[in-house]
Amino acid sequence: MDASRILGYALTLGAIGMVILGISDPEVVDQFNVYWMAAACAFVPGILLAVGKIAAATAVSRIVVGAIFMVSGLIKANDTVGFGIKLEEYFDENALGAFWANFHDFALPISMFVSGIEVLLGLALVFGARAQLVAFTLLGMTLFFGWLTWFTAGCNDAQMVAMTAGTPFERTCVTDCGCFGDALRGSVGRSLTPWESFYKDLGLFFMVLVIVFRNRHISVNSLREDAFILPLTLLIILGFGGWLFGWMFPTWFFLVSVLVYFLIKSLRLKMVKCEWVLAASLALLTYGFTFYTYRHLPIKDFRPYAAGVNIRNQMKGADELGLEPTIYATLYKLENAQTGEVMSMNSKEYLEKEIWKDENWKITYSSSEPIVIQRGYEAPIASFNILDSDGFDIGEELLSDQNYSFMAVMYDVPKAQTGPVLESLKALSANAEAAGHHFYVLTASPYEEYEAFRHDNQIAFPFYTGDEIMLKTIIRANPGLVLLQNGNVIKKWHGNDIPDFESVQKEYLNNPSN
Repeated sequence: MDASRILGYALTLGAIGMVILGISDPEVVDQFNVYWMAAACAFVPGILLAVGKIAAATAVSRIVVGAIFMVSGLIKANDTVGFGIKLEEYFDENALGAFWANFHDFALPISMFVSGIEVLLGLALVFGARAQLVAFTLLGMTLFFGWLTWFTAGCNDAQMVAMTAGTPFERTCVTDCGCFGDALRGSVGRSLTPWESFYKDLGLFFMVLVIVFRNRHISVNSLREDAFILPLTLLIILGFGGWLFGWMFPTWFFLVSVLVYFLIKSLRLKMVKCEWVLAASLALLTYGFTFYTYRHLPIKDFRPYAAGVNIRNQMKGADELGLEPTIYATLYKLENAQTGEVMSMNSKEYLEKEIWKDENWKITYSSSEPIVIQRGYEAPIASFNILDSDGFDIGEELLSDQNYSFMAVMYDVPKAQTGPVLESLKALSANAEAAGHHFYVLTASPYEEYEAFRHDNQIAFPFYTGDEIMLKTIIRANPGLVLLQNGNVIKKWHGNDIPDFESVQKEYLNNPSN
């Protein structure tokens, strides 16, 4: 029996095992059915290999893995600051351990590098370039990210066990892997859970095994392979990026990459030279986009403070919208004073079963954090609390301003850009205030830091404080600028793109359509 059939039988048996497990234990199957998708990623190439359709199994694996890596990488590259923030969570000493904490200060450059590599690996796989290097790099990445998501999911399970038992739990668990940034939250309402992320990585691993097995037989596509692989890849990117995430940029990026690919092939260079010229050209294209979004702002804003949304509407709860809410509960540990019996249950069960009526049952422990009983709608913005120097919350006042107002964000004052960027903000502030528009700055820095900053830079505009995570969510810049009116986000600018007041007045303040 040849090796391809053995791999085919192994993948098929793995898929059958997942089906049996999913049927016998429905709890392992997730809400998005990523579990079944992972099983399909083993079953389809497994059957094709088992019946001798080796080329078809390889092509299917290349198309699916290549398309997913491209879209995933572009979503990260679109918001490398946000991906870097997620990496900082992983690099917390209490999350992955002391070794990984060494990378905490390098989270942003790592996020930029990884984002670009994902895109390049996806393109190289689809075009058939540097197959051996690509195959084993993909294997390493899927194994690493598979371990990471498994570790994260295990951490969450261990935390739940500890909460149920009423024992202390000192590790920090990452509840959201950040695999698709904020794109999933903006399209389907939430991102992947750690177990869903693990299933996604498992499905990719199955197909990467086929690519590793066949890497010596993969080279730059022939015309016949191009005619089959490229349209199907485009179709998946359209569905995955355009339909699911409502973002057509991955489609256009892929089409431009295909054009570059054909132009380089038309030069009729020797194979090795052709592959390296192609790699350099696509790297320039990919990292050019990555640095552009870093130096400016994401070209697609998936966050709840995107231009065009109303912040108050984003704060409406499930009851206001007539939707089913997410149901939370507290875990209790109870002991029967008469019999000594101990049991655990959540607060919802405690009330529904009316355990509270039995005076013998005493709550000996309640979890410090609630657990999710039933997932439902959750407001994209939980709150908008902005405090003045006296500690009063003026968030609602800012959102109720019928006039146009300017909200600058400096979530970390000591690290904020100064020089020309700050001078542009000061000029804009003076002109805006003179024209009757409020200008204020939001920061997460303590009073002493921002007052010293104001004094050192001779700043007149007022500072208010807000939660750091909220401020980083509002805009991926330090500083950044937001134009608001009656709670509506009209426009956002990176610190490198601060406009003069006359331009804003002409384009937005005097424009009735805004």
